[in-house]
This record gives sequence, structure tokens and C-alpha cells, in this order.
Amino acid sequence: MRRRLLLPALSLSTVVLSTVVAGCAPLLAANPRYVTDSGARPQGAATTSKTPEGPPPIAVPKKDMTWHECTSRVFGDATVPAVPGVILDCSDYDADLDSLGGSAGTVSIGVVRARLATTPADAGPIVMTTGSDIPTSHQLPVWLQRGGVDLLKTRPVVAVDRRGMGMSGPLSCVSSNDRQDLLDQAQFLSGDDQVANLAKVATSATTDCTDSIAPGESAYDNAHSAEDLERLRSTWDVPALAVLGIGNGAQIALAYAASHPTKVARLVLDSPLPLGISAEATAEQRVKGQQAALDAFAAQCVANNCPLGPDPKGAIDGMLAEARAGRGAGGASTAGLVESITTALGYPRGDGLANTQFLAGALASARGGDATALNALSATAEATRQTDGQFVNRCDDSVNRPTPDRVRELLVAWPKKYPQFGAVGALSLAPCLSWPSSPAPAAPKELKVPVLLLGTHNDAIVGGDGVAAVAAMAINAGTNSRRVMWQGTGHGTLVYAAACALPPVQGYLTSGKLPDTDTFCPA
Repeated sequence: MRRRLLLPALSLSTVVLSTVVAGCAPLLAANPRYVTDSGARPQGAATTSKTPEGPPPIAVPKKDMTWHECTSRVFGDATVPAVPGVILDCSDYDADLDSLGGSAGTVSIGVVRARLATTPADAGPIVMTTGSDIPTSHQLPVWLQRGGVDLLKTRPVVAVDRRGMGMSGPLSCVSSNDRQDLLDQAQFLSGDDQVANLAKVATSATTDCTDSIAPGESAYDNAHSAEDLERLRSTWDVPALAVLGIGNGAQIALAYAASHPTKVARLVLDSPLPLGISAEATAEQRVKGQQAALDAFAAQCVANNCPLGPDPKGAIDGMLAEARAGRGAGGASTAGLVESITTALGYPRGDGLANTQFLAGALASARGGDATALNALSATAEATRQTDGQFVNRCDDSVNRPTPDRVRELLVAWPKKYPQFGAVGALSLAPCLSWPSSPAPAAPKELKVPVLLLGTHNDAIVGGDGVAAVAAMAINAGTNSRRVMWQGTGHGTLVYAAACALPPVQGYLTSGKLPDTDTFCPA
């Protein structure tokens, strides 16, 4: 009997330093006195002009939005305890549906401002986005609870939800049957061609969603999300934004820097992916990160006598084999079990050891016949990582997609390279095969500010290879880089390694200058 699986849900990296341009005035400005018929007259003092050094300041909004307090609601939605002293305010603004393509209409963009009663009123805000990975309004409270609150002592943070997600007009366009089949990767449908079955479901879901959002079916990509940031800047009437992008949010931040290079005051890219990366490369990088995170989990599990016993990977292999045979714990599909595990690794609860014990306990209980904890993980994952808005945004971002036959090839090849997660990773390429193609945003040709890059060694959401690629991109755009790299497990170095990562970030935000050296944070 088929049982509905609730998929799980649930960032690094190099710092790019932008060149500092200083204008120079002559050392001595000649201003001689001349004899005239009217006699000598006082001459004006010699003048010099000097262009300010470094990137532009982080300005306070001249025209702010109307805010309402929403502390309890936002912390509650994120299921984390409220941080004493933190005040969360909510608002929204309208952005053009398709300012790039010309289609008429608007979309509502939801924002959350975090501050303390003592946050300086003359401090400009940091704009935070996590893109399509998870609603920013969901991850902001997690970051604050894990140490990000220290940043609020110097300036506020404004979280921007991506269009169609979270507080930005969440979409509902996929039928319940199609949604479940997408979550299960069509495992329970009849026939022996899972790729064809999944592609058929994806076509149905694509038709429903493109009809629902028309004429904006190509207006939910990184480039349009960057324009949503530009609308925020113009609404505030400030010269430039300081942007913190995590995961897919880092791609949005890069797209913004490319299309509005003079409108960026600071650029912090945490767990980044380069713009224009192919769908296949994106998926493989993610699977590599998942395998690395599982290896780290298993090592910590063994070292601390976790409930999965002396061979945690062997236990998980057994659970995956059962799921492939249609006997998954709690009725889970293979994809559902994988998503539950990788979401827990990507968005850990508590510190590393606590999360290891929590996940191991949930898996061990499910092996023993009690899937309550595992189903709870799946339910949270589906609600935060597998929404219709995320389906639309991820497909609109997906470029250079493989053919169905290529997906079938990867379905054979990847399990050999990535035993636990390769098959599900290959099939993850199928849901977007029918989505209308959009051009990838161009990489920045010239970066006007220094860029700080952060990365995580064991990132189960986007993988850990993006920092090097983005650092190279920054060099090509005429700037330098520094990295803040964490050896731990999780998605978002600044979120899950705040004690080590926040000081260099704060220094950069304050001065506009990158650290003198790279920073390496132990697990």
C-alpha cells in the first residue's frame, strides 16, 4: 500500500576583493597672482578634490516602507525559540512581474527586518536572500538564534523572500497527485521507465504552473529576482545595496551585481554557485556535497556511539534498499528517504553532535518500526523545501538541461560514483525537462566592490565546489577575493559557523575592505 511521503526540506568559500579606486589631485595647484590695470586682487585658495576611497557607504533608506511587528509569527513559523531582544518587523512591496521581458503585472515581495532596540538608527541595512533554497524569512530566525544576532548590534538585516515563496505570494499550482509523484520521483507508478514516468508527471505540473503564472512563466529566474532587489533599492531611495546571498541567494546577488554594478555597496556570497552553471553540473555538485556530508555524519556517529551502531552507512544502505523495493520505513519512497537525510544534514538542529544524534535516532527508530521522527523530518522538509514556488523558481533557473536519454545514462553512472545518493540525484534532473527555457544571467563583467566568499566543506544542499568557480569569476571581473571556509556540515557558513565566520564579515561590512588573509574555521 502506498503511503504519502512527506519530503524533507530544509551555506564556504572565497572572498572577492574589489579594487579600490582613488582619485588624486595635483600635489601643488598653481594659482599665480597677475598684475592687471586694476591692481592685484586676492586670489582664491587652491582647491583639491579627492574621490572617496573604497566602496560606497551602506546608506539608511530615505523612503522606508510601512512595517508591522511580527516577531512571534516569524520565529514560530521557523520553529525556533525567539531570541531575547530581537524585534522582527514585516512589510512588502510590489515589483514588476517582468521588467526584463515587458509582460505587464506586478508581484508582491515580502520582507522581514531584524533589529534590536539598540540597533543604531543611522546604520544602513544588510539585504539577505537565500533564494529558492529555503524562504529567507524562515532561515533568518535560525541564523539569529545561532549567533547572527551579534550583527544587529551594528546594523539591521532585511530578509527578502524570493517571488512565489514564503511571504512573497506563495504559489499553489501543482495538483496534489502530481506533487506527490514529484516528491516520490514517480517510483510507485506502473512501468519500468522511471525517467519517462517522471517526465510525464513533470509535463503535467509544468502545464498547470505556467498556465497559473502566465504571462510570467519565464519571470521567476535569478535575473528577475535580481530586479526585485533593484526595486527595493529604488523604493528605499538609496544609492546602493549591501547584499548577503546564501546558496541560490548568492546567484541572485551575482545577477544583481552584473546588471547593476554601480548599485552594490557590499557583496557577501555564502555557499555560492556560479551564474550559468548547467543543470547537470549543479546536480552533481549537490550530490557530491551530500556524500561528503554523509561521510562526516557517519564518522561522528561511530565516534560517539550513535543509535545506528558501528556501521551507520551500512544501516542507511539497508534502509535505501528497502525503500527501492517499496518497503521504505513509514511508506517512504527512495527519494523521500534521501531528502529526509540530506535536509537534516543541510539544515542541522543544534550543534553538529546534537544533530548527528538526532538524525541517527530518527533513522534507528524507523528501522525498528517507529517512523514518527522520520515522518516529522519529512513533513518539515516538504513544507520548507518542496513548495510549488520552489518548483517554479528552480525550473526557471535551470539552464542547459540534459535530455531524457542523458538522465537515463546518469541514472546508471552516478550510483557507481555516489552509492547512496547518485540515483536520486540523477532523477532530480527530470522534473524541469519540460519547463520553458530562460537564458542564464550573464556573469559580472566588472565588479565595483570587494566580494567576500564563504564556503562549507560538507554542504548537502549545493555542494562545496562553487567557491573556487566564483572566485575565478571575480578575478575575471577585475577584483580580488578572500575566503572564509568552514570544515563542518550545513548549508550556510555564516548561519552554522557564525562564531568563526561573523567577525570577518562584520569587518568587511563596516570598512568595505576584505580581511588580509583567508579564514579557516574548524568543524
